[in-house]
Amino acid sequence: MLISERVNTTMTMVSDPNSQKLAGWAVAGAENNQNAKVIYLTDGLLKERLLHDENFITKDTQLNRSIVFFIDEVHERSVNIDHCLALLARILTLHPDLKSKIKLIISSATLDTSVPKLFRQIPQVTFAAFEMPQMGTIYPVAKVARPNENILNIVQELYQDRRRYDQILCFVSSVKEVNECVTLLKKITSGAITAYPLVQSQQASVQQEYIETGSVFFSTTVAETSLTFPQLKFVIDTGMINVPVYDPQSKRTVLKVGRAAESTIKQRLGRLGRTQPGTYYSLYNFKVEDQRYPIPQICQSDLMNIEFSLRKSPLHKGLEYMKNFLPDKPPQPSIDHTVQELRNLGILENAPSESLTSHGRALAKLPDFGSLAMSKCVLAALKEYNCGRDLIVLSSILSVLNTTTVLKSVPQQFKSADGDFMTLLNVMDQILLVKKSVKSNEFRLEPICQSKGLTGIQHIIKQALRRQISLEKSFNLSPDFRTQAQVKSNDWELIAKSLLVGYYTNVFASTKELKDRHDLFVRYNDSIDSDIASLDSQSVLARTVNKTPPALVIARDIRYSTSVRSKAILSFVGEIKPDWVEYQVTRNLQLNSEEETRLNTNNLFKNAVSKFSHRISMALNNTTKSAKLSGPAGTVFNGELHLRQNMEEEFQFQLDCTNPLSPAKRTNLTRNLESIMKMPYIFKPMQWRWENQKQVTITINCNSSTKTCDVTVKGRNLEYKNVKKEFDSFLKWLQDCAVIRHPNSGVPPRVFRPQVRSKYLDIEERIARITDSKRTTVDLYNGAKGTKATRESRMEVVAWIAVCLFSCKLEGGFVRDWVIGNYTARPAGLTGNPKAWISYTNGVPYLNREVVPADLDCHLPTHAYFDIDRFHDELYKYDITCKVSRQDWRYVLLIDEDAPTGPFTMDLIEPHVALTHDRIDFDVNDLSLEKDYTHEIGMRVDIQQRPYLIEIEAIVDNIKNKRFQVLRPIDNFLTERIDKMINIRHWTQMGEPFSVVPNPNPKYSAVLVTLPPPSKLYRDLQTEMQKIGSVTIVSIEQVKNPLLEDTYESMKKLIAKQCKGSNPNERSLFHGTKGEGIDGIRDDGFDDRYFSPTGNWGHGAYFADDPKKSHGYTAADTTDQTHVMYYCKVVLGVESKQTATNQQLVSAPKDTHSVVGTLGGFTEYIVYRYGQALPYMKITYKG
Repeated sequence: MLISERVNTTMTMVSDPNSQKLAGWAVAGAENNQNAKVIYLTDGLLKERLLHDENFITKDTQLNRSIVFFIDEVHERSVNIDHCLALLARILTLHPDLKSKIKLIISSATLDTSVPKLFRQIPQVTFAAFEMPQMGTIYPVAKVARPNENILNIVQELYQDRRRYDQILCFVSSVKEVNECVTLLKKITSGAITAYPLVQSQQASVQQEYIETGSVFFSTTVAETSLTFPQLKFVIDTGMINVPVYDPQSKRTVLKVGRAAESTIKQRLGRLGRTQPGTYYSLYNFKVEDQRYPIPQICQSDLMNIEFSLRKSPLHKGLEYMKNFLPDKPPQPSIDHTVQELRNLGILENAPSESLTSHGRALAKLPDFGSLAMSKCVLAALKEYNCGRDLIVLSSILSVLNTTTVLKSVPQQFKSADGDFMTLLNVMDQILLVKKSVKSNEFRLEPICQSKGLTGIQHIIKQALRRQISLEKSFNLSPDFRTQAQVKSNDWELIAKSLLVGYYTNVFASTKELKDRHDLFVRYNDSIDSDIASLDSQSVLARTVNKTPPALVIARDIRYSTSVRSKAILSFVGEIKPDWVEYQVTRNLQLNSEEETRLNTNNLFKNAVSKFSHRISMALNNTTKSAKLSGPAGTVFNGELHLRQNMEEEFQFQLDCTNPLSPAKRTNLTRNLESIMKMPYIFKPMQWRWENQKQVTITINCNSSTKTCDVTVKGRNLEYKNVKKEFDSFLKWLQDCAVIRHPNSGVPPRVFRPQVRSKYLDIEERIARITDSKRTTVDLYNGAKGTKATRESRMEVVAWIAVCLFSCKLEGGFVRDWVIGNYTARPAGLTGNPKAWISYTNGVPYLNREVVPADLDCHLPTHAYFDIDRFHDELYKYDITCKVSRQDWRYVLLIDEDAPTGPFTMDLIEPHVALTHDRIDFDVNDLSLEKDYTHEIGMRVDIQQRPYLIEIEAIVDNIKNKRFQVLRPIDNFLTERIDKMINIRHWTQMGEPFSVVPNPNPKYSAVLVTLPPPSKLYRDLQTEMQKIGSVTIVSIEQVKNPLLEDTYESMKKLIAKQCKGSNPNERSLFHGTKGEGIDGIRDDGFDDRYFSPTGNWGHGAYFADDPKKSHGYTAADTTDQTHVMYYCKVVLGVESKQTATNQQLVSAPKDTHSVVGTLGGFTEYIVYRYGQALPYMKITYKG
């Protein structure tokens, strides 16, 4: 319209305003000055006229009426442009006599060779190429390569240096990225820089207003040609575009982000140099010339509507015929698939016939609705459901919408509880009602939209009205549907049933109804695990998490985008009732044996059959363990829900100690269950997970009288078994755990001591990058996608998301290797193939042992549900991919599997499991980070107290020097970890291992921790015990009694002061005991009130270096024939060595601290003071 107006203004010498104008225009639904010599029209309208108007060009066309076709922007290779070229090529090929009547001018900044080749191969057609001389731009344009740099950083940089009116235009791949960049730039500059979005769906006046007032713009391809910038100085080009690609196998159109072709990049570059010198910044790292032209849209589009439009036209032939005239042919499998789909839909007769069926012919009588699906909907509305006008009006606005952002601007009074379709229809009905009430020449859209609050979508309504007028004219001329097209119902049920005729494959069921995740939907068809989708956030039906989602919806669009994971987005949706859904479906509901038995008992399945068999078939298959339902989808859906509800049961079990266990494990389990009963909230994240993901309700009641936890599970038997499996796994952890950790135990985060803090400023920087919740989005963007992004910076971003957005606590190797050590390493020979770092064990991913840092270890919070899907979505915002494996006790995530920086794994452990992790293997693994502790670091297990006295600064110093201390007995698992640290990562083990055991529950004096048989101390003691004779070790357990330890350490210090060189002379010795002495020594130590007065050296506690001597003081237990001996730490100090007995002694001789007596070939060690000996290991044996 604007071009036509400009031509009439500038290219005429006639001053009479009533004279014939030179130019006119035509668009869908409107036209002006159709008899003008120059007509401007859209490529879609030209295609329709070439295809359907047989008198458009004939041999009778007078020479003075020859037609010149001028087709511009051919480089875009849209479907309509290729169609126009093919139809003109066909005319020139089949009608040589018309060649003199036709002049064809093809205009393009760049042109694929397939286009001129198409016309040059037509006999007797002269096709000459005219290339504009390379005059360049009016002003010089410089090119600057900044590959992989952050576009927002460059914008800020240029904004600082620009002159006042200079403009910056940024090309990104998608509308989503446009909006993200606009929002981010405002956020990170605190509003100092305002950027404006330029996208296809905007009103032209809005775009023009932005351009006239703005300085910074983010745009998709819309700004390549159609917009003019008065002061454009800089273009920043990511070199990426979003391309819709149709896959015939999956019947999906997926938006794929790909590189732009050279022709597209030239268009972007060509925006500069028109009004002043400019600079073009390229952020891509590919060679532009490697892809000169874009792939024609017709070669990667859904061909269904194209095929039908050709067959219903006067050609009566499809793409199999027309491909011969196209510059580039669509893939033959795509053509064959399309033809077969038309046959499946009953539109095209079965092969070998190429004719339309009666249904197809009926559809052919309708105007073009842009999609075959919508044509089917309208036909159904006209012929079956008496709502023809509703569908025609609805289709008019839907035809001009390709994004749901319009719904955001619709006032609340128009929004319908039935969904988006009725909302849009309400808007159109209001406008048409006003239009009908006034004379046509008095109708003004702008004031109506202002009064109705619709100004924000006025441009959409204007286009929709134009489309509606065009459709109305077509139906008024239709003898078949003129009357039906006037019938209006405003009944959602009738409208929905009409929509189901065309979009029945787009029916989605709430996964919550199907006992799965709360907020997702699944395509309701023959596949139980079909497409997973979520509602578009702009939809009227989008609801908060605490509200029940609609059970069934129908969608016009299902958008698959690489930018939103593999999950689809449902756009333009309406809620439907099962009774309305009539398409055929077969569902196979998998059962386990117990569920099958339940359905067969109490006549549950029989009752279901009697309720639904009048419409569907239902059968149980004992072989496949499934229930098969076939028939109309709505009834099948109701039948499936009925069965799923009948399979729900209430199961109960207890967390108790009834299973046969070893005494040590029974003690652990008993004590730990007592602690668990005081904090049942620890199970909340687990309960929330099951409720949100599988609609399974878990109730936990702690019974203090029976000392058990009663667990009630409401759900299917299949899910109950999985829940029970998780609790059984948890019970095993409780059995092996000496003392459960309170969720808030450990050492709270603190800063480094002032003496060393200045040395560790780099560590604090790395801590802040993970724990600072105020870290800017652009900083995160740089860490994940910037030019300097690394594997470690991407790991920091993931850790930040977990810690700051999901309140996780970060622990383990990443804190050690990266945050503190700043260490990195890659497998030798595999640096160029990061995917080869990954291996799998039982389906769980693990990384090569040479990779440093390897993984992220996180403990999930107790106060909030960890939504793994939302975590996924947060990662994908930064182009971070993720695969999830679920084990009984953790999530294992494989992240960045295909990223060039390299993959890594992540462990996410729920609180009820984390509290059973009571032991720490190495001191250097004991550090942790928490949200908003931006300079502080904490400890998982407190090892700062006696007898360990290991502080954070000591751990950090060990990490910086690649040293580590083993803090638990060495078993096979720990042997592997030590081997990795020493032989692969080249760290040094410090000293001998010592065992750190947490303090027992205050209710108990002591706790016993089993010593693993592979450990060195176990093997040494086992060897020593053989001196007794034929002895079988039942168990060796470490005694943890903090009060005795404190007393012993104090006594050791006191005695050390009185010894030469402050050496307390500490020895490890054996002590045999029996009866009450076994538990008495464990709980109260060597109490001098119970010392034997009849010993050879008087009233003392006796120890031996030979277990054979101590064995004589033990006795076999009458129930299991076991003996008990303690292996003790004893402070001897200054010894009084004696060879003669002296039973009168009640203390060590003056100036000594112990007696060492030798008699009968044995040496005994006697101490007389409380706290001078500490029970260290309890040895239970037979022999």
